[in-house]
Amino acid sequence: MSADATSLPLTSTSASAPVARAAHRWAGLVVVCLGMMMTFLNITQTVATLAPLQQDLHVSSADLVWVASVYSMVVASLVLSAGTLGDILGRRAVFAVGAAVLGAGSLVVFASSSALGVIAGQAIMGAGGALILPNSLAIVTHAFTDPHERTTAVSIWAAVSGIGLAIGPLTAGALLEVFSWHSVFLVNVVLAVAVLALTRVFVADSRHPDRRLDRPGLVLAILAIASLNYAVIEGGHGSLGDTKVVAAFVVAVIAGLAFVGVEARSRTPMLQLPLFRIPSFSAANAVAVVAQYGAVGIPIAQVLYFELVRHESILSTGLLLLPLMATYVIVSSVAARIVRRAGFKATISAGLLLSAAGTLLMLTQQPTTSFALTAVFLTVFGAGIGLILPPATAAAVISVPHREGGMASGTVNMFRQVGNTLGASITGTIVTSGLASRLPTQSFGDAFAGAMHTAVLVPGIAALVGAGAAVAFINARPAHR
Repeated sequence: MSADATSLPLTSTSASAPVARAAHRWAGLVVVCLGMMMTFLNITQTVATLAPLQQDLHVSSADLVWVASVYSMVVASLVLSAGTLGDILGRRAVFAVGAAVLGAGSLVVFASSSALGVIAGQAIMGAGGALILPNSLAIVTHAFTDPHERTTAVSIWAAVSGIGLAIGPLTAGALLEVFSWHSVFLVNVVLAVAVLALTRVFVADSRHPDRRLDRPGLVLAILAIASLNYAVIEGGHGSLGDTKVVAAFVVAVIAGLAFVGVEARSRTPMLQLPLFRIPSFSAANAVAVVAQYGAVGIPIAQVLYFELVRHESILSTGLLLLPLMATYVIVSSVAARIVRRAGFKATISAGLLLSAAGTLLMLTQQPTTSFALTAVFLTVFGAGIGLILPPATAAAVISVPHREGGMASGTVNMFRQVGNTLGASITGTIVTSGLASRLPTQSFGDAFAGAMHTAVLVPGIAALVGAGAAVAFINARPAHR
């Protein structure tokens, strides 16, 4: 009997058994989406608490960058390995461990009285997030075998990330109105307890029986991705020519090349390099990086704009970001239907063009721009991202054979998390350096607007390039069933 069958309460009638299994699949989807939401909730919650946290703990600017970035760095470094662990040990078990680890990291941050404690807690949370992300997606793709149902389920899974990003500033702002910044990190503790309780009941287990742990590949992948992220983050608030930054880039390149060599010769690789010969899979992963960069970088730029230029409170800033986040969630929820009618190629290409239009409209944003007009820019961008991320994630997973779903899930999540890290670190770097260079000759508001224009131009241009790649390489319809 399969793992799925043993985990589902079947009734005595053959007619009702498929209904029970279907109900369990959708209930399981809700549970894994709740777990996945935790991983994105932490990103914007942390950004929202940076100011009070820095003031309370007297955190230096250099350490504050690591507080904001170390979570995404750890997730990006470990997410591919975590997908392999799920294939071997069982995706439900690894997903549940991830929820527990993320909750434990949140408790560490809650109890911290120093920057080092906060950074350590965020790193622990990152390890938990890495365990959750690929396995939650692999659970979904394994439970829904029909290509159309799977596209719908994956779209819902991806849309929930927007909910996490959206409610982060709102919950943080509401709690900060009454309590200290510590209280914000109890939210994920409560969610982790709920996820652990529900996982055993509703989430079916699955694994890849032929997968083996690729130890050399695991070490080299972690080293390559961690070194790259370290170089980007450290170079972002320092100098790209600094010796340790250059050394980190060199290590990343050498480890990356060694990883490719090891994986090409391994009998049980953690990453099937031939998958990248599938044009649709490669293009979908590239698009995921571009979209995730913008999905994190644009909100960060706008949070800084609202708080530093418009002097809005954290809670008000969260509310002002709702046009972006709410539009993303709404469009994501119907993206599967759009894909069913128009196909992946047209949907993703349209999303990339729409997100590019949203960022280019932001080039007109000034200190005196009305909130109504800003909401229009954010709505256009949010709609574009909603048409990109869920379909691109689904396209990547559906482009490969069903049995490789776990590996494909880990891969697309790794690329998305690299986009997260780059979006946060590069946007922050462009804004802060651009602001510093303009302040001697401009007012603060005008200087910030100029720096922000440069920051939002990067994901805008990347989206236009990505649209060309989507048209050229992404399949209109699923290639594997």
